[in-house]
Amino acid sequence: MNTLLKQRLHFLSLSLVLMLSTAFTFAQDIETNTTPSLLLGQGDQLPRIKKELAAGKTDLVAALKNIVAEADAALEQPIVNVVAEGALPPSGDPHDYFSYSPYWWPDAENPDGPYIWRDGVTNPDRRTSDVSRLEAMSKAVTSLVPAWYFTGEEKYAERAVQQIRAWYLDPETKMNPNFRYGQKRRGHDYNSSGGILESNRMDWVVDCAILLEDFSGWTAKDKTDLRNWFGELATWMVESPEGIEEAMQPNNHGAWYNQHLILFSLYGEKPEIARTYLELMPARIFGQVFIDGRQPQELIRTNALSYSIYGARALVGVARLGLHLDVDLFTYRSTEGRSIRLAIDYITPFILGKEEWPGNQIRPLRTGRANELYWNAALGFQEREFATILQKLPGDSMPSPIVQLLDPLPEGW
Repeated sequence: MNTLLKQRLHFLSLSLVLMLSTAFTFAQDIETNTTPSLLLGQGDQLPRIKKELAAGKTDLVAALKNIVAEADAALEQPIVNVVAEGALPPSGDPHDYFSYSPYWWPDAENPDGPYIWRDGVTNPDRRTSDVSRLEAMSKAVTSLVPAWYFTGEEKYAERAVQQIRAWYLDPETKMNPNFRYGQKRRGHDYNSSGGILESNRMDWVVDCAILLEDFSGWTAKDKTDLRNWFGELATWMVESPEGIEEAMQPNNHGAWYNQHLILFSLYGEKPEIARTYLELMPARIFGQVFIDGRQPQELIRTNALSYSIYGARALVGVARLGLHLDVDLFTYRSTEGRSIRLAIDYITPFILGKEEWPGNQIRPLRTGRANELYWNAALGFQEREFATILQKLPGDSMPSPIVQLLDPLPEGW
């Protein structure tokens, strides 16, 4: 029996008696030459996750079941791209990403005039732009690739390759590597630097592309071209007026800008950009976090607790990426005590309901924002205390399935 056939037969069946009595199969191991060098996740932990899946670990089995269900749905959905439909961006080039800003609405006193800001209230008109297609691409890729990796079913990887090529690589349909026209505001003739924030839909696509490097249908040219695309995006983020302005934002926007830029630079093989911006992060932490842990720029928002969580998540995300270049931001502490930990410690009693939040929060708190914060903090600080807080959160304490599978907590936590 040849090696390839052995690989395709090397799977186990899991009985999901406790989960609606359904079942699916997964590959206990996909033999590869190297451990995937993931950037957001932990490639060295994937063999452990496969063993725990084989042993029927409940949380992981549930996460994979969810992933496979979404992957099966993705197989039935059309391949999306940035040029197929929707209004043209101001450039007239359909390859330029184009979206509308979420919190901008018609002015009731001047219906034909420029849109005005209503913080925290999303205009559904936004869904008519490229952001909905970007989200569809991301959802498809980030379910298809883990489904392939953990089940060995190549149909998932094949579909993921088709989708990635359509969005990033095919000359007829690919997106230009910029977010120049992201989050446009109707009636305003300037570009919004906030469009760069929408690149967050691409974060886990990066790690999925790294996993695909062990799939025969993902060619060396695909790998090189996609890494080059993200390298070009990183360069645009550094050199463009929109990128320069977003980098200066004193709130979560600036922190997320750093997280995305560093991730894309590392994947795009431009580590010098990543290192430069990591070295600037102590100033970012000092400016974003007050001496008692508050993030003043988030407290002026209508959903201040949500945005305080969001800002802290960005700081933790940057710090974890910094470890790839041996830059340790988790131990940074200003002489006044400003630090990433302080920002987390400040919001924790409010998230847990031990104290009443003193600011605005016009929408119910989304626990998904909080569980990913503490999950990442547990991994970044390597402290079980943060994992313990997860169990105390209202609602679901588990982050998204892809996080559970590709970026697991230490065994026993």
